[in-house]
Amino acid sequence: MTSRLQSSRHLQLPLGEAQNAASVSLRRMPTIEASQLLGDVGMLAIVHGGETYQLTRTKQNKLLLTKCHAMKTSVLVQQD
Repeated sequence: MTSRLQSSRHLQLPLGEAQNAASVSLRRMPTIEASQLLGDVGMLAIVHGGETYQLTRTKQNKLLLTKCHAMKTSVLVQQD
């Protein structure tokens, strides 16, 4: 088991390189504050590939994404 742990360490980037790669990716990625999406209600329905998901802010201020089986996408369409 020790050999497995040692060999897996060689596959990882050194900490400095990993942090550099992450910061480059984040600069290129569109970013939005969760509070802008969730608002005061603390939840949001997301339609993806014809399926509906619910993004919720938990009491511990974590984000939880759940697939909604009972919700129909036609109900979620907002009309102007």
